[in-house]
Amino acid sequence: MAVPRPKLDVAPRGEGIDHVTLTVGDQRAARRFYELALRPLGFSVVFDWPDGGRTYLGLPPDTSSLWLVQSSDARHGAVSLAAPDRTAVDAFYAAALAAGGHGVSAPAARPEYTGSTYAAEVLDPDGNAVEAICWNAGPVAAEHAA
Repeated sequence: MAVPRPKLDVAPRGEGIDHVTLTVGDQRAARRFYELALRPLGFSVVFDWPDGGRTYLGLPPDTSSLWLVQSSDARHGAVSLAAPDRTAVDAFYAAALAAGGHGVSAPAARPEYTGSTYAAEVLDPDGNAVEAICWNAGPVAAEHAA
């Protein structure tokens, strides 16, 4: 017997990245992590299909841009997400750690990128790297410098 598949309302995208897919070992645990860790960046769950092992997150009202797909062959991936300012990067890092992430690089200036870049990176519970980055953070105060 076929199981009906839930459907997404899909709006066409003209250019750029449509979505990023991360394979995860436990979709429900990944959903909990990403829902909490990415909330400071404005992301929320826009489609959840636990029986299909899928959760899609996005920036409402746009369509989903980060797909979590359960697989017994989860591979490590990396995704970098835009943050509007240093405060959002700081909040992302704190939320990701509180949700069970492992810190890779704490929030700090990234002069190796540009003179006004501020970012933080964590590993999710499956080992995927997740970075929040603000390219236009302006001059970074000494307490935020790397």
